[in-house]
Amino acid sequence: MIRTILVSALLAGVGARAWPTVEAACDATISVTGRDEPVGEWSRAYDALYPRYRELYPALKPTWDALAG
Repeated sequence: MIRTILVSALLAGVGARAWPTVEAACDATISVTGRDEPVGEWSRAYDALYPRYRELYPALKPTWDALAG
């Protein structure tokens, strides 16, 4: 929901000519504050679980969409 609000605010700002483009709006309001590095020993777990996620995603997407409103 926070992302939806942020995107709406940025688009409204562009529409109101506060920024000339969506890219300019993003540059003015979004900054990288840190970086997360992958944990090497977790890669086996991710590699094993990712195919399961890919299988489940199509079945769960309608539920996620309904929850998102």
